[in-house]
Amino acid sequence: MFKKVTFIFIFFIGTNLYSQFINPDALRIKKDSAGFAGTIGLDISLIKNTSTIFALGNSVYIQYRKNRHLFFFINNLNIKKVDDDYIINKGTQHLRYNYKINDRITWEAFAQSHYNSISKIDKRQLIGTGPRFTVFTEKKYDAVVGTLFMYEHEKIDEVPTVFHDDFRFSGYLTFRLFPTKNFTATSTTFYQPKLSEFSDYRIYSHNSVMFKVFKGLSIGITYIATYDSEPASGIPEFQYRLLNGLSYTFD
Repeated sequence: MFKKVTFIFIFFIGTNLYSQFINPDALRIKKDSAGFAGTIGLDISLIKNTSTIFALGNSVYIQYRKNRHLFFFINNLNIKKVDDDYIINKGTQHLRYNYKINDRITWEAFAQSHYNSISKIDKRQLIGTGPRFTVFTEKKYDAVVGTLFMYEHEKIDEVPTVFHDDFRFSGYLTFRLFPTKNFTATSTTFYQPKLSEFSDYRIYSHNSVMFKVFKGLSIGITYIATYDSEPASGIPEFQYRLLNGLSYTFD
């Protein structure tokens, strides 16, 4: 049994982002004791009128902590099908390991697999490692910086099929603000240039605020934006997504 599980129900989604990025700091559960914790989200809809519309959204986060070790797994799936045509078909699986060296430095290693038919990404596989630094931590705010290096294998669904094998830097900055027990704001920005060609880069920004309505129940707003300097042909460089969310947490 998980010691903490959070169900997240999305009641408004403004689409335009189909991102391969995962922001672990938006999902990490602050929990000092050893054991499991997790979040689960599920959204299913079926509409029949002049067309048959099926939509499925699933998000799973599971973490396990023991002493200096932290393991967590993230699975995101999003499907929208109108009759026999997929309007949205994307998914991400992310596995990460953290080893806490001291109060300021944590070593990270991760592996990730991603696909996104809208952005013509048949598959994008990543593996990387590097240190994570706590810049400062106070009672009402904290900040961390990650400096990772990763290998990326990518297959683009074009004619002819395009393959990429690149090494990239993956740096990120996370800032969290919690002035009261009922309000939390989180902002994380990633910068991922290709090491052999710095003009080929991606920027990802994830910003959210959460308000606790009463014990266990919170509402939140999240804005996510990406910029890819070298997307697949026909795909815009800038994409975004806006979400309003309702979450319920219980022990």
